[in-house]
Amino acid sequence: MRRWAAVAAALGLTALSLFAVWAHARRDALSADEPVHILAGYLEVSGRTAIVNIEHPPLMKALAGFGLTRLGLPPPPSEIPMGERFTPFGHAFLFENRVGPDAIAVAARAPFLAVLAALLLLVFFAARSRYGGGAALFALALCAFDPNVVAHAGVVHTDLGAALAFLATVLAWDPAWRAPSTARITGAGVVLGLSLATKFSCVYLVPILLLQALLGSRRAGSPGRAALRAVGLWAGAVGVAAVVVLGAYAAVTSRMDRAAQRQVIHEMVAGRGAPGLSAAIEGLVDVSPPLAHYLGGLAAVARQNAVGGGVNYLLGRTSVEGFPLYFGVAYLAKSSIAFLLLTLLLLAGLFLGGRSAREDGALFLLPAGVLFLASIGASYNIGIRHLLPVYPLLAMAGAGLFRRVSRAAGPLARPARLALAALPFVAAGELVRIHPHELSYFNPFVGGPERGRYLLSDSNVDWGLDLIRLGDALKRRGIADPTVVYFGGDDVAYRIGVPDFAAEPVVRGRLVAISAFHLAVGPEYYRYHGAMQVAAALEALRRDLALRGRPVGRIGWSIYLFELPGGGSGS
Repeated sequence: MRRWAAVAAALGLTALSLFAVWAHARRDALSADEPVHILAGYLEVSGRTAIVNIEHPPLMKALAGFGLTRLGLPPPPSEIPMGERFTPFGHAFLFENRVGPDAIAVAARAPFLAVLAALLLLVFFAARSRYGGGAALFALALCAFDPNVVAHAGVVHTDLGAALAFLATVLAWDPAWRAPSTARITGAGVVLGLSLATKFSCVYLVPILLLQALLGSRRAGSPGRAALRAVGLWAGAVGVAAVVVLGAYAAVTSRMDRAAQRQVIHEMVAGRGAPGLSAAIEGLVDVSPPLAHYLGGLAAVARQNAVGGGVNYLLGRTSVEGFPLYFGVAYLAKSSIAFLLLTLLLLAGLFLGGRSAREDGALFLLPAGVLFLASIGASYNIGIRHLLPVYPLLAMAGAGLFRRVSRAAGPLARPARLALAALPFVAAGELVRIHPHELSYFNPFVGGPERGRYLLSDSNVDWGLDLIRLGDALKRRGIADPTVVYFGGDDVAYRIGVPDFAAEPVVRGRLVAISAFHLAVGPEYYRYHGAMQVAAALEALRRDLALRGRPVGRIGWSIYLFELPGGGSGS
């Protein structure tokens, strides 16, 4: 394939993927996590304070904050309300501002289209340099048409950035340790530092890079000396990364009140059962606020994982501690047919594909494997999005497989080439079938999105994106007084004109609109957060729906509509 034709095709595929994201995001309500991410980004950029949402590094939130600068929003207050005052402050920022929540969401989400474009083009150009134009288009198309990638490119959070960060760091490190130079080691360290400032799970990259270099050193003429050199190069890159991380945090902590910083670290670390660790980190505030904030956020995530971060749901069961097999099940259920088949082929290739397949495995499959192993001990089981970095890595390994198959001979070579070439078209078909509800995608092997809510919950199915579409449906039906039991980050009263069930736990009329999340774990969720009255009322409503409710529709696969004859028992 001619170079210009491959580049043109890559740009076309990227544009199609961006269009798919725009087409669903323009009618998506705020996800459960977006309000705090958007507010945190606004405060980082406009107020130079990272006091909000310390359990996520600043880089992706800052992108959202930069997106908001064109809206002319008022400057943040000199003192950020904390504790019980924070929730009304955050709500007012989104729904009582001089700019409406839809304009804020569009502006905050816009930079993530650039993140998606950067990810897709990195896949293409990296794969082309290694495997050629055809293989590069194969890898690009798999990512561009993947429902999970397209779903999460339309919301403000850190997982899409982590997918770009993992791939970029692995690609920068590989030439740096194989043919080291000051520029390459420095470049790899800068990319690693930016990754660490993107999502805390990127900390796994630190041992991954060392492991890759040590494995590669075994083939050197003097393995021991090569391993020592690899450790030195790795230490140099990690040192550069540390400087980048501290610089990123310095940019967003320069105006932060030190007493407030100590308070929020204490709440997030000591409040999760580690007062000694919290005291040590709080002691760093007067020495290095950026270092204290990074360590405070990292410790907060570690403590959350240790004590549990909420109610998890898997195959009809709930747990606060998490499920060891959760992410394995999520991968099998949420991954597209194309990626599932590719995964099988890549695993087989590790044993049958020869040296090139094993080298690709060390480069791309090893990081994916580490993420899967780390997920076994996670107590925060809320979505396949935490494994989003796996997909670009698999696509790159798939490009190598594509090249090997394209060069193979024998009676099975042609059918194998045709089968591989068909995978991007299968992915595109799945994307078209689920659009604009990509977040709720489940593959046909597990029954598709129709069965998804019985397998998994939370951001695998329902993150609150369909509230605006619910409002449209209620207007078409002429229903002015529904009962809305909503899970998400948007405002039911603002969108629908009635209070959310959590605010007024009574059944209002004949029609009940209830989020899939609340059908799965609603009472458990409210009990976990101490809202016992809401939990009891929701439990009674779910029983009423099971006994007397008549299904009358759904909004996507995240909000289900029921009619209660004569109204609900609590109305």
